Amino acid sequence: MGILKLVYFEDCPNADKARKLLRQVGAEFEEVKQDTLAENHPDKGYASPTVLDGNKIIFGAKTGDGGGGCSLDIPSVTELRKRLAGSSANGGKSKSSLLSTIGSIGSAMTVGLCPICIPAIGALLSAVGLGFLVQESVLRPLLFIFIGINLFGLFWSYLKEHKKIAPFIFGVVMSIGLYVGRYEYIGALVNSLIMWGSIIGIVAVSFWNIKLKKQASCSACVK
Repeated sequence: MGILKLVYFEDCPNADKARKLLRQVGAEFEEVKQDTLAENHPDKGYASPTVLDGNKIIFGAKTGDGGGGCSLDIPSVTELRKRLAGSSANGGKSKSSLLSTIGSIGSAMTVGLCPICIPAIGALLSAVGLGFLVQESVLRPLLFIFIGINLFGLFWSYLKEHKKIAPFIFGVVMSIGLYVGRYEYIGALVNSLIMWGSIIGIVAVSFWNIKLKKQASCSACVK
């Protein structure tokens, strides 16, 4: 989050309130007085007051090229802090989504590289000189690495973004299931069900996590 922009027109009853709110949360901002702008200026197209972080509306509304209108949704200090935190966390959100996705797909691929599970994959890799990839001395550490990446992404999302612990817990359970299904023999059919069910669960929880983050982001949008 950089320097915010407070857009307003003269005599707006809520402009001073918005100004005080920004000062209370310690935000840096510049003021843009719509009365002094050219008719075709893009900042004319916002209700007053509107606070912008780049092109993202923190509060206020876009009204179109004509502008005008008052913003009635003036947040509390607590709500404004949440919205500003959500705005500054946008870069981190995409990174955590990428981590959980890479981790879940990587975990599935690591299991899939097992020549016993999918013989054609093992044969193909051996044929092109990559047979070392299907050795257990490589596959097991890789599985731990991808599971760790996935769980880190899920935990980061819980801690910094949507604040819901369920995807992380589900991810832990599915990760344990994946390891047990792959490396702890119970029975051929049971192991297969546990392993492939866990793979589906790990991929599903990544999409669930992305959905929760989108919902959390929307809750901070201007109403």
